[in-house]
Amino acid sequence: MSSLPDLLGFAGVFLVLLAYSLQQLRRIDGNGLLYPFINFIGAGLILVSLVYKPNVPAIVMEAAWAVVSIVGIFFALKTRQKTK
Repeated sequence: MSSLPDLLGFAGVFLVLLAYSLQQLRRIDGNGLLYPFINFIGAGLILVSLVYKPNVPAIVMEAAWAVVSIVGIFFALKTRQKTK
């Protein structure tokens, strides 16, 4: 049986892959709010799992993924405000 951190990590991987798949299938807009938001949550869950089983390259990757997602959320919100 998997531990809770592993399950959170798997959930994060699922979310990141889901967001990417939906964007590639043109189901969500890569410049919209949903895509970076799902990626941010996914990266955060993966980071939580990495606290329990550290892997420095993976931590760097997921931290960068989270930062890029935050930037994407910022730009999506900024674009949304301009269109109102």
